[in-house]
Amino acid sequence: MKNANVKRSTLNIQQPASLDVKDWTLNVKRFLKRLVIAATASSIAVSSLAQSTPSPADSPRDFTVLILGDSLGLCGFSKRLDEKFRADPRVRSVFTYCTCGTNPLSWLKEKPYAHVQTHCGYWSVESRPDSHAFKELRDTYGTPNGHRPTSHTVPKLDDLLPTIQPDILVMQTGSNLFGLFSGREKVKPDRDGPMLRKYLVPFVKRAITPPSKVRKIYWVAPPTSGRVSGEVQEFVFNQTQRDIGSVAHLIDSRKLISYPYKHMEPDKEHFVGEDMNKWADKVWGDIDRDLSAQSWSDVRPLSESIAKLAPVAAPSATPATASLILKAKLLSKTKPIQKEELLPYREFLVGFVYDVEEVTAGEYGEKQILVMHPAYIGLQPQSLGKFQIGRTYELKLRPLDGSIWSTVKSKDDSGRIELEPYIRVQDEARYPKSGR
Repeated sequence: MKNANVKRSTLNIQQPASLDVKDWTLNVKRFLKRLVIAATASSIAVSSLAQSTPSPADSPRDFTVLILGDSLGLCGFSKRLDEKFRADPRVRSVFTYCTCGTNPLSWLKEKPYAHVQTHCGYWSVESRPDSHAFKELRDTYGTPNGHRPTSHTVPKLDDLLPTIQPDILVMQTGSNLFGLFSGREKVKPDRDGPMLRKYLVPFVKRAITPPSKVRKIYWVAPPTSGRVSGEVQEFVFNQTQRDIGSVAHLIDSRKLISYPYKHMEPDKEHFVGEDMNKWADKVWGDIDRDLSAQSWSDVRPLSESIAKLAPVAAPSATPATASLILKAKLLSKTKPIQKEELLPYREFLVGFVYDVEEVTAGEYGEKQILVMHPAYIGLQPQSLGKFQIGRTYELKLRPLDGSIWSTVKSKDDSGRIELEPYIRVQDEARYPKSGR
């Protein structure tokens, strides 16, 4: 398949000048070893993964499958699932793409993600026409040993659908949507529900809009994360079920594998090895059972179900100017996490709470305001010491919701669930250009 969005990267990566190579190696040695384990485990022969379930009589080798995934997919899940599909006698071709740090909108040609790139890992495997052979490209941490990935353009569903014409779409996603909650433990449904819906419905709507041929969507929700509260995880799953469950077959991965995981990373979210394989195998079992439950000839195109999706607009593009300008006194600051807890991601936000003294432009009715500040950009710590508690600052702000920073990993210890998070306009512009 010819895909202009996917380019082979140069693998001769240099370490940043400001980062000592020895220190870097010590910080990420464990992480790199885990990914090497994942890559090795995932190279099991396809034949060993074949299922014993016979294919239905009316299902010759005719399915085309598209698999999309995020950084958990890069840890071995998507490779394992790809092999399961390739070993199935019902499947003609499989196209799999994993991009670290993505959310559902990252795969669409809509702002602010229209030209977004991933810079913490990419993997693709594409079936070749009229052949069982495939083309594979992997650029991930630790492959080869000590390697750090370059930037890659995230493939767009707008291009993949007409080119591949998949019958089945598997979407493994969700962990990065936890970033929408700015590290808080509690949920505010009247605000968080509509916010989350903007990241789910546009993707599914695009996936089933004619001339799409997709007849099945399997939405693989994330397994338990140790960095997010159970309340947030339960809300995200339930909201996903409400918003797209009428069209997509939702798989609750929390029920398939137990936390804590073996071979887990310091971030308490990523893992590799036998638990990753177990997760992929159980997801495959769910998909296989569903595909076998009825004759494929009776499965209608999902384009006929598009009316079941509620209309919703995707997050808007970043405004050129601030929507709110005010003077505020810094009240409290959240302490950033350690760098090794951030990998494989490269950006991180922390919450600062300010007392509002004067609103000079826009409208704001609260006495305090929560502003998310970048603590890491490109894995480099940002200077937050210049913001001193008790000092007053002029802040030019926009809501974090809809910003390209909105799903970046974050932390806010304030507990101020009622406050909508904002970001400074000048910080919005600091998001790496290689990641846009």
